[in-house]
Amino acid sequence: MLHKYIITGILFFLVLLDNQAQNKVTLNGTIRDKASGEEIIGATIRIAELSKIGISTNEYGFFSLTLEPGNYTFTTSYIGYEDYIEKINLQATQSIKWTLQQKSQNLEEVKIVAKKENENITQTTMGVEKINMKDIAKLPVLFGEKDILKTIQLLPGVKSAGEGNSGFYVRGGTSDQNLILLDEAPVYNASHLLGFFSTFNSDAIKDAILIKGNSPAQYGGRLASVLDIKMNEGNDKDYHATFGIGLISSRLSIEGPIQKEKSSFLVTGRRTYADVFYKLQKILKIILCISMISTQKQIIV
Repeated sequence: MLHKYIITGILFFLVLLDNQAQNKVTLNGTIRDKASGEEIIGATIRIAELSKIGISTNEYGFFSLTLEPGNYTFTTSYIGYEDYIEKINLQATQSIKWTLQQKSQNLEEVKIVAKKENENITQTTMGVEKINMKDIAKLPVLFGEKDILKTIQLLPGVKSAGEGNSGFYVRGGTSDQNLILLDEAPVYNASHLLGFFSTFNSDAIKDAILIKGNSPAQYGGRLASVLDIKMNEGNDKDYHATFGIGLISSRLSIEGPIQKEKSSFLVTGRRTYADVFYKLQKILKIILCISMISTQKQIIV
């Protein structure tokens, strides 16, 4: 008799479990990116009415939840995406497809600098000015021709040698007391076009340092200053070409790899219109002489 009661109880318990299982329904589906349609792995699905129940999508962006019938509020979330909320009256097993929209956030500006703000006060090397070539490109210049020697004349302790002259005086020294180096080679004549511009093509310059006093021993001896200019070495990955057209000159710069990531070339050139102006000046002089001769003949007559 005892065995009969035990078997009957087990059967009754199994029937209850089967009835409860039959009353539950399943919600399954996939979570995808709204823009690309890619499945999102690890997205979290939570139920507002059942705070202790939640699930994450698998490696295929799939999830499955078995719940009792009822009204539920589902919240889907993932890092970098906006939360998606949907209310569902879950009465039967169903499949859904939800998409998440990427969330854009405005972050505060982050500045990374290589020098401290007070380095010009605390550093031991006094009178050293490092010239940024990007700043030179932003400065307003004569006839649109950017010139490094014209730019350094704006620095403290540096004075122009005169209007229409590319020379400069540093702390009372004359222009011939300045040492100008181009890739460690001395440049003895740094002027061009009757002294209006320097011989340096700014498109080919990578870095420039002006030492206004107490120059290191590696530069030798000069009384006033040292201007150390470094040229670009050329791009060893891709080919690039830049050009510019000004009122008195045009320039062209071409760079690229000879053998990628091993060797490169850089070709720069600048063409001034000085010879055109000179020929035009000669023509104007001839016209002026002819007009003066004709005027004199009229006066004699």
